[in-house]
Amino acid sequence: MLKIRKEQYEELGKISLKKFEDSMVEHIKEFFPENYDALGEPVVRNVIKYGVDRAEAHGFETEPDVNMYIDLMFLLGSHFDTDPQLPWAAAILEDETIADSAIRVEKLYDQADEYLDRVEGPDDEHLTNALDEFSDISFEELLLTRSEDIQNITMSLLRRIWPEKCQVVGHAALRNLIRYGEESTQRHRITSQRGVVLYTVLMFML
Repeated sequence: MLKIRKEQYEELGKISLKKFEDSMVEHIKEFFPENYDALGEPVVRNVIKYGVDRAEAHGFETEPDVNMYIDLMFLLGSHFDTDPQLPWAAAILEDETIADSAIRVEKLYDQADEYLDRVEGPDDEHLTNALDEFSDISFEELLLTRSEDIQNITMSLLRRIWPEKCQVVGHAALRNLIRYGEESTQRHRITSQRGVVLYTVLMFML
């Protein structure tokens, strides 16, 4: 009778995961070529490994489900599941009424597709305009903001840079993003007002 030791099972798991990782690298190269070129293969592999862990934490275990979850990371950001700008993503992931993981990840994908259409606009015109507006912001301009109300300063900048995204995300989620930005800068020991504002704007853009 054939017996497989525990160590052999673990080794088979590593081989299977390595094959999946290799196939996902080719998938990202084909469907997200700009991301692949910008990040490079070593970083893409790290993102895939992180995606496998996050997908598993949310109950996605089949290859198609994990594949779609990683796609969503490249579309929405690696931490889309906890992003204050995307409360709908967390709501779907935590919805216990959707028992089938395949249905849950498909619902996520459909919602992401609708969200990106509205945020980026026809032919990505909203996104292009936002990138142009962002590039026009100068460090000198941020230095001139003397108000102690960083939240209002940041909110004004976000609405100026990408009004369409602000409208889709909504005021409450933007406030949560700004508060999260302030908390994150404290952890990274960024203390200047300019640094806090710029860090939060980068979170909004990226």
